[in-house]
Amino acid sequence: MTQAADKKMLSFASALISMGALAACGDGTTTASYSAEDKGIVMPEPKLAAHEKCYGISLAQQNSCATLKLKDCAGTAEEDYLPEKWQYVDAGTCTEFGGATEPPEKPYQSEK
Repeated sequence: MTQAADKKMLSFASALISMGALAACGDGTTTASYSAEDKGIVMPEPKLAAHEKCYGISLAQQNSCATLKLKDCAGTAEEDYLPEKWQYVDAGTCTEFGGATEPPEKPYQSEK
């Protein structure tokens, strides 16, 4: 067999395996239904967890997105506990971690 024929045979075999796997996962019906309403399941309304930005508590490389400089994003803190780097925490817990819910008035200047 040539390399092109081998590749074609491999693609065909992969397609057959995928079709067999999909058929085995079905419930015997020909239509797919992904709605909870079709099965009589009542889904609760999603609730968003209350979070707040907490400045000055992030460890190096573990900050959430953005800073006062607006030029960097998640995981860019070079040092631990930089005052302008923030991390999301549960609402009302920031001060327990020693952080501040408001950003510093001026950007931090590294001593390096």
